[in-house]
Amino acid sequence: MTMYAGHVLRNAGHLERRHSVRRGMRLRLAAACLGGMAALSAPWVTASADDKSLNVAVSIPPLHWMVQKLAGDYVDITTLVTPGNSPDTYDPTPRQVAALSSVSLYLGIGVPFEQVWLPRLEQNHPQMQVAHLEEGIKTRYFGAGEAHHHDHDEHEGHDEHEGNDEHEGHADHGEHEGHEAHVGHDEHEEGQGEADPHLWLDPERMMKMIERTSDVLEARIPEHADDIKANEQQLLASLDALDNEIRQQLAPYQGRNFMIFHPSFGYFADRYQLEQHAIETSGREPTPREMAELIERAKQEKIGTIFVSGQFSQTAAKRIASSLNAKVAVLDPLAEDYIDNLRQASLALSKGFELTDSQ
Repeated sequence: MTMYAGHVLRNAGHLERRHSVRRGMRLRLAAACLGGMAALSAPWVTASADDKSLNVAVSIPPLHWMVQKLAGDYVDITTLVTPGNSPDTYDPTPRQVAALSSVSLYLGIGVPFEQVWLPRLEQNHPQMQVAHLEEGIKTRYFGAGEAHHHDHDEHEGHDEHEGNDEHEGHADHGEHEGHEAHVGHDEHEEGQGEADPHLWLDPERMMKMIERTSDVLEARIPEHADDIKANEQQLLASLDALDNEIRQQLAPYQGRNFMIFHPSFGYFADRYQLEQHAIETSGREPTPREMAELIERAKQEKIGTIFVSGQFSQTAAKRIASSLNAKVAVLDPLAEDYIDNLRQASLALSKGFELTDSQ
């Protein structure tokens, strides 16, 4: 079962203020709904009397894919954010919050809306287990060309973003079990800028989340532990092969950069020694001056492809592409078929570099 969330659009001026008021009303109403459910509902259980599957909630489609691959018919999955919507700006409605009353396990990943909503869910439903898959995984931070902002009343973005020297993913991924201890989100030091939440777009980090999820699922439904463990090993092998495939495909372009509207592919870029440059600046489209600078930069670098994703406006990207006589291509951070999506992203980037080299 998948829940569909509405996409919150950023507006300027009085539209933005009106949007903030509406969002505040939704937050208060949903919070009241949470409190009401906490008072009225019975203790949470692993499965309902009529359905023996474990009810699990996740934030984004790639996690739905992961849990489905690991546990199959043993789980019933609720996905909060679907393609076309953004985990940066998502606000659960009271109806969606109420639907979580049947969920006994939430697999968090640290996307922006969870930082607001998970503490409330945990407080009002202490019997619901929340597993934070992102904990202990090394975090990258948005650099100067990747300014990012989350439009939540209670989650303000940083104005300053410093560069990131961490490229730990460049080592052979075959050693992923032997890496040094990873730093989690909570160990974010002053001056590092804002943490990039798109962990899943690095196959190595996704492998770590698969291992953690497998452990959690095996503990919750031990009668299926052997099947889950076998599925885990098969899934890890598939991602290991995918990582090798992408590494070979992008090896000729190491050190190259690509232009993308929203800075969601930083982990992917770091893993394969590329660099992303974002059109979006602190959650907004570029000003005319910034647009002119982006166009001039793209001309100097002979960029032939501008990348977009379905969760954000494509207007600025299309204007830049039109000025350059360049193509617009899609890099989707939220497509559910994880392996196929990263394979398609690698292919799209390769074609973009080839187009640049042919000019």
